[in-house]
Amino acid sequence: MKTIAILNLKGGTAKTVTAATMARCLSGDYGKQVVLIDADPQGSLSQCFGVTDTSQCGNTWTLLTEGAGYWPDFVTPVWPNLSLIPSGIELARADLPDSGVRVGMIEELRTVLDEDGVDYLIIDLHPNLGVPTQAALLAADEVIIPIRLDVLSTAGMAELSRQVDDMRKVNPRLRVAGVLGTQYQRSAEEREIHRLLALESGLPVFRTLIRMSPPVPRSVNRGEDLLTFSPRCGAAMDYRAFVREYLEGCHG
Repeated sequence: MKTIAILNLKGGTAKTVTAATMARCLSGDYGKQVVLIDADPQGSLSQCFGVTDTSQCGNTWTLLTEGAGYWPDFVTPVWPNLSLIPSGIELARADLPDSGVRVGMIEELRTVLDEDGVDYLIIDLHPNLGVPTQAALLAADEVIIPIRLDVLSTAGMAELSRQVDDMRKVNPRLRVAGVLGTQYQRSAEEREIHRLLALESGLPVFRTLIRMSPPVPRSVNRGEDLLTFSPRCGAAMDYRAFVREYLEGCHG
């Protein structure tokens, strides 16, 4: 099983849409068994699949504080081959002293899912290095970094790379699978930033770029994943191309 953390320390880089669409593509187009974890207290990933009330189901907070138990009862099925561990505002307590959070719980879940034949565990993270992010990086095999192709968004790449390197001290298998350019508007400046990232960042950079598409925010507002809401929009087609590139190992 492959465990993937979707991470950027800057907000507004399409982390949630990347996690949701990648999971939906792997499960729907390739028939993979996928579990998603919403590790952001804003719960945007949960909203992408119409899950708004997390009080009556297993969620990321209970995973981190109580453990997963029997995992099929713990997750919420949202699509064939695709299940979600949703999140809510209670997850914001994870960084408080004496929160009761156990940082190894996602790693324990990963082991159980692997034994039960799940192919991918994908984790959508809040843009900080708090306890849920640490728990995810402890369990992850790979990090995918969605990024807007502008100077402000790329400025923090070196620090993020250092943080991933630091996590390798406790999780030696962790690596950056690639940087993914999102919200692409086809400008010459964006193309140059993308070129320089590939040359100078020291990180693998995906060739595929995800176009800015109006259906993306509308799909979240409607509580539908992008491939269901607008499967032929530019961003949906680009995400499918990105997943092909990821699976073919053409990055890096």
